[in-house]
Amino acid sequence: MKIAIVVDSTMDLSDELRNSVFVVPLKVELAGEVFKDGERNIEEILQTMKEKNIFAKTSQPSPIDFEIVYKQALENHDFVVSIHISEKLSGTIGSARIAAQKFENRIFIFDTNAATIVADEYVRKVLEMKDAFPEEIIGELRKLRNNMKLYLTVGNLEFLKRSGRLKGIEALIGSILKLRPVIEVHEGALRTRKITRGDRGPLRFMKEAIERAKGRIIVGHIMAPEKSRQLLDFATSLGKPVREVSVRSAALSVHLGPGSYGVAIFEDSSD
Repeated sequence: MKIAIVVDSTMDLSDELRNSVFVVPLKVELAGEVFKDGERNIEEILQTMKEKNIFAKTSQPSPIDFEIVYKQALENHDFVVSIHISEKLSGTIGSARIAAQKFENRIFIFDTNAATIVADEYVRKVLEMKDAFPEEIIGELRKLRNNMKLYLTVGNLEFLKRSGRLKGIEALIGSILKLRPVIEVHEGALRTRKITRGDRGPLRFMKEAIERAKGRIIVGHIMAPEKSRQLLDFATSLGKPVREVSVRSAALSVHLGPGSYGVAIFEDSSD
């Protein structure tokens, strides 16, 4: 049995896994130009936003976009496991479900309840189970999801405010008082886990989470390599299984902004 893996472009992966998947890109609109996520690098997009004082917009792939990729994947595979950004953060998975209806139960869709660096763990699991039935694979992915925590912080609250994912008053308070939120992805949605003062507060919170962790750890960043490196080195010093995944998705980066970083923790299951 041959299983293909399809992801959307918000599912950031380590270099070793990038060629193991089919990708359906989201779309980004900036200064009147629309392009596919991945066609332009993050630094260029964020620099344009800064210079022109504008914010980019993003949109989900269409069902047709998914249909094209599913058809391609099924040419040499029996089934597809399709792994995606949380339904509460994007309508992407809705398009995937519409497209899947045309393929007679050969597409198995999985909502990560998150985005970006968590995808690396799910894709690894599918590859480990390449000889299993897709129903079994989805069951194991759900177990991983039940034991997953994702914490992140942003360099500038204005990006979340402009994207509609943060109330304006919260952004105003943060800019005046120099407060920094630790944001948790909880049941697929963003929520404030803790408000800290100064740039070191979120880093301290994430290090404490790493110290308590009893499983695998992934760190990543958007133009904040020094923070990601500190988390990586800290986890390594404790003997924790950790890896770093580069965030390449412009569709995510324009909402979070430069200086953002985070940590995903997959606790060992007792099952």
